[in-house]
This record gives sequence, C-alpha cells and structure tokens, in this order.
Amino acid sequence: MAATLTTALTGEEITILKTYKRSRFSLVQHKAEALLLLDDGVTPDIIARFVERQPSTITTWILEFNRLRIASLFTGHAANTNASKLTPAQRAEIATALSQPPSTRGIPAQFWTVPQVKDWIASQFDVVYDSDTTYHLLLRHAGLSFKYPQVFDKRRGSDADIDARMAQIRDEIADALKDPGQVVFAADEVRVEHEAEVRKAWIHKGHPTTLSVDRIRQAQSYIGFLSQTTGEMDLLRLTWQNTETITRALTTLVDRHPGKKITVVWDNARWHRSKKLREHLDEGNVLANVHLVWLPPYAPDHNPIEKVWNEAKAAISNRQRLHFEDTVVGFETFIASSTFSYRI
Repeated sequence: MAATLTTALTGEEITILKTYKRSRFSLVQHKAEALLLLDDGVTPDIIARFVERQPSTITTWILEFNRLRIASLFTGHAANTNASKLTPAQRAEIATALSQPPSTRGIPAQFWTVPQVKDWIASQFDVVYDSDTTYHLLLRHAGLSFKYPQVFDKRRGSDADIDARMAQIRDEIADALKDPGQVVFAADEVRVEHEAEVRKAWIHKGHPTTLSVDRIRQAQSYIGFLSQTTGEMDLLRLTWQNTETITRALTTLVDRHPGKKITVVWDNARWHRSKKLREHLDEGNVLANVHLVWLPPYAPDHNPIEKVWNEAKAAISNRQRLHFEDTVVGFETFIASSTFSYRI
C-alpha cells in the first residue's frame, strides 16, 4: 500500500495544484494541499491532521488522483459522468465570467486557460465536456481570441501617465506638422537577422540532393526615420547602435533634408539621450536644426515605426533566402518601395 500512496507529480501539476490552494472551494483547496504535502514527503497521517480529515479520506484522495489526476479535485466530475448541456442562462453567466479576469472568480491568474475554464465550469455548474473544443467555443463566445499577449517591461508607467505624455508630444509637434519648413519623424533602430534554413522538398526517389547554403548567422542593424506627413521612410544601415553611429545617422538625415528644421520622436535608449549626442545639438553645430522628443519610457507600442518593422519583417519572412545580402536587400527594397500610414 505504501507504494500506492505516492503521486509523482509533474511540474505542470504542481503549478496547477498551487493555484488551487487558493481556491474558494474548501474541498478543492484541501485536496490540493494534501497532494502537494504528499509530494514533499509528508506522511498521510500528518496530512490528515493538517487538513482535518480522516487518514482513510487522504488515502482515497491519493488513489483517486493516481487514477484521474487533476480531475479528481472536483468530486463527481471524473470521466464526464455528470456532464450535461449548459442552459442558455448558464452560458450567459459563463460569457460574463470569461469576459473578466480570472481573479474576479477567485482564481489567481491574469488570463484564462482551458484547464482553468474547465475546472471552474465543473465546480460551478456540474458540467464537464470531453473535448477542449467546447471550451474554445465558450471562450470565443465571450469575445476572447487565442493570441500572444503583449509583453511590457514591469517598469512601464501607468496607462494614464503614458496617455498624458503622448498628448504632450502631439501638442509639441502639432505646429511642426503644418509647417512646410519643418519635418517630423518617428525613429527607431531594428536588427534584421538571417540564417539559412533547409526545409523538405519534393525530390525524385533514389536521387540524393544536396544544397549549398550559408549557415552563418548574421544580422544588420538599421535606424529608420518615418515621416509623419508623407509616410515615407529614411532607412540607414548602422555598424552598431551607439552614440557615435546615431550621431552620424542624424547628420545624414540633415543632409537629406537641407534647410529644414527636423523633429525626431524616439524612445529613451541611452544613446538617444547621451550628453555627447546633445552637445551636437547646440547652436552652430551640424545638428543645430534637430529637435529631439522622447516617448514615454518602456512604451514601444506608442512608436508608429514599430508597426513598420513588423510589416517589413513579415513581408520578407515568406521567402527563404540563401544569402545574407539577399535578406538585407529584400528588407530595404520593401521599405523603399512603400509608404506607411502609421502616425504618432
């Protein structure tokens, strides 16, 4: 019997059980605690005292878990034995619940997952479905879609602070956008990487085929200046991203727009704010007609040029190029032949 009273929890199961330790339902909470304690080597007798159950109950929980795994936490819902159709009223209630973060239902998570939805519906409505497709449909019915969430730096400011700063920037550049003697750019750096990949191909049987490719991983850095009036892009290659190369890029930008006052809106990279760069902006210097404006920190989604980079990378990703220079030329050709509607 001693060999039976083990669980051999997987890492995923441990994560899920830790979540259920904070469940609003005491039975689910106690079962999760019992299984985690057992996994840590605590004996069933001690676990029984901890969760205020009989040792025989703990034994039953362990045996059920070994048979049903996580599903055993929800009494009576194993193997879909109590499953039934949801009523229209229940579906409406579920849609309301899924349209809100799981934390509003006592689940410590930012996003819903299928296991969480499945367990919550089972505990609330006594319904379990065999297929995950049903839960996918419920999530879609609640207005959710399956996609990668945006990831932001934890140092990012509040939405209110970011919106306030963006409003200030728009006010600051408003006159320049209407002045034919001035140009306004959204700017940013990007790296284009290349490594040739060999995929399957239709080849005649009995005729081995070899393909010579450049397998060296290479990258090219750029800085782009997206005009906020014409949507055209000034794209410049960079040997590196630092104050020296960015100063040279700004000098080239000035040469391309002679006699114009230039406003550049960009992020807070250290080489964008360096003392050495700002010294070149003083009166009498080559960059004297350049005015720099900084976006709110850690808010790249508010720089319209980020959408250009995404569009350009997507355009060249559908074709496998064997040589690095072919990738670079493809990227530059797409930028040069396009105008973009993205604005601050």
